[in-house]
Amino acid sequence: MEVFWKVFDKLLDVMAAIAWIILLFICAAVCYTIGMRFLFTQTTIWIMQTTEYALLWIVFLSTTWLLREKGHITTDLIYEHLGPKTQRVLDGITFTLSGLACAVLFYYSAAYTYDSIIAGVTDVRAVTVPKWTVYIIIPIGSIFLIIQFFRMAWNRFSELKAGR
Repeated sequence: MEVFWKVFDKLLDVMAAIAWIILLFICAAVCYTIGMRFLFTQTTIWIMQTTEYALLWIVFLSTTWLLREKGHITTDLIYEHLGPKTQRVLDGITFTLSGLACAVLFYYSAAYTYDSIIAGVTDVRAVTVPKWTVYIIIPIGSIFLIIQFFRMAWNRFSELKAGR
């Protein structure tokens, strides 16, 4: 199991790095289109559409890494006044419910992506793109979120069982 978690964590690192590269691409593309518009009064029509898709990919590539690193914003006004055991119970419940919510997201996004593949749905704008190529990242990212949330819940409940 230790090998699985090492590979899983390495995969999260790679996904976050890809998200970082996509973010750099977005910055460069937006600067390029602004420069083209300012200097030559011409714009690049594909940049807006590509940026929209890239933002979706960034979210689902990096969210699980951010969750693992505990980088999400938390409101702990009440939480910090609870005892350690109560905090672990609350964490375990929260992580379990979050994993289940991600499972619902996975189900519906996978169904939509599958339907888009079968029906051959395309997004016709500046560039015609098969919709599944845009939305496939949602079920992929959701799977990683499910695994990470249940991993965190398991760790919390294991700490409780061990009496910590």
